[in-house]
This record gives sequence, C-alpha cells and structure tokens, in this order.
Amino acid sequence: MSEPDDHYAALDVAPDAGAREIRDAWRFRIAAFHPDRFRDAAQRERAQEITKRVNAAWHVLGDPARRSRYDARRTRRARARTEPAGPPPRPRRELPCPTCASRCRVDDAGGAVVELACPACGARFPAMIGAYCLGRPRLQRRWLGLRYEAVFADAAGGRRSVSFRSLPPELALSEGELFSVVFDARTGRPAYAIVHGTGLDMAWRVR
Repeated sequence: MSEPDDHYAALDVAPDAGAREIRDAWRFRIAAFHPDRFRDAAQRERAQEITKRVNAAWHVLGDPARRSRYDARRTRRARARTEPAGPPPRPRRELPCPTCASRCRVDDAGGAVVELACPACGARFPAMIGAYCLGRPRLQRRWLGLRYEAVFADAAGGRRSVSFRSLPPELALSEGELFSVVFDARTGRPAYAIVHGTGLDMAWRVR
C-alpha cells in the first residue's frame, strides 16, 4: 500500500506490529525529525511534513478502535488492487553530487556500492545506496584522531563499516534506519549521508 495515508509506512512498522512497537516508532520519529532541530529552511520544511504524517499515523494506530477500522479499509483496498505483472520496480532515491551538490535520482541498490554519474556536472562518484544501519555509530580513537564507526547491512546480508570524521548533531542514526552514503571520488571518504523516509530523502554534508 503506497497511498499518502499509509500509516504503517509513515512509522516504518509492519502491519502486525504491537502497540508498544508503534508507540516507540512514533516517539523516535517525533524526536529525530522535530523541526526545531533543523537550521536549514528546506530541511525544516521536510521535517514538518514528516512530523505531520507521523502524528496522523499515531492518531489512528495508537487507538485500538481506529486502528481496527483502518486495517479493515486497508485490507479491502489491497483486495481490490490487481496483482502487478512482473516484479515491482525498485524505489528511486535522491542523492546529492559531492562535486556540485545537484540531486541525482537513482535506483535503490539494496545497500550495494555503485558508481554514479552526475547529470548536471558529469562527475563520477561511488555511493552506497539503500543500506540498513546496524546499531548506533561508535566513537573510536584512531591514529589520526577520533572517528565515528557505523556498520550497515545490505539486502544480501553482507555488512560494511563506514568511518566518519564527524557527524552533524541533527543526524539521528539508529537501528534499522534506511541509509545511503555518497563518497568523494578522489579521497574515498564520505561526503554526504542520506536518510531515506517515505517518499523523502534528507541529506547531510559529512566528512
């Protein structure tokens, strides 16, 4: 179900999620995407959109009676739709170019690292697209100083560790977050970190 009122998708929980899981998902997103945490006007506006969807989802799924009626409507809609021919298309992701910051729309790669070409400036760069964060990043001491080490899983079950020199305070990485990293083609270091929400990709400049 991909309608704008897909409350389970807004909270990123399964339709059979328990009441506690739904409440925890709502609390996390309200804290992580509170508009006051964002200085950039565009990101603040996106955060407000997320907050509205999350609160609307909680209003329905947090009440047993409303959730029961919603589930019944959701089931009827699912039965009314015909099965698509062939496999469903892969989601599209928006990633910024590390050279000119133009946004590139690309297919989700299930956490694999692929090489992209910016349609605006033509620069080529690697990116890890559509991975899942495993736990929270850990601050570790390296011979060049402190680094944040984050571990990500791809669709095939493989794991990849990415090292960040610093992470912005607005970036709330948590278990299960759908994530992409754009790397600088020259140094191989992370240039952008992107969190993927429902129809929304939020990017932060990192190093």
